Amino acid sequence: MDTKERRLFIGCRKPQKLIVMSAFDGKVQADLPIGAGVDATKFDNGQAFASLADGTLSVASEVSKGKFEIVQTVKTPRGARTMGIDSSTHTIYLPTAEFEEPKPGATGRPAAKPGTFMIVVVARHAGH
Repeated sequence: MDTKERRLFIGCRKPQKLIVMSAFDGKVQADLPIGAGVDATKFDNGQAFASLADGTLSVASEVSKGKFEIVQTVKTPRGARTMGIDSSTHTIYLPTAEFEEPKPGATGRPAAKPGTFMIVVVARHAGH
């Protein structure tokens, strides 16, 4: 939530959208397309982030008064969908692992390969 502007950022799986909603009146201000398997949404330093199981991190910004867009899609490893942000450094942390190939006809999430746990770090480049 953007507490200053009183906006909620809601990640939806079906349909695959990042919804921007006014916390004042519940009106939808934007519905932005995102990838598959959203797990977390966060707001930090004027931007909203949606971490997705499909191997992407969607970054949304208010590009003009009341107009929102996905301004960047960052490639991440598949499964990096849980997210934490250090608000002092604006660094994003995404835990994941490498996964086994799914067996034919299998449903659900593939098994993690033993010993492959990792933390993906997403940070802005200096000057950005």
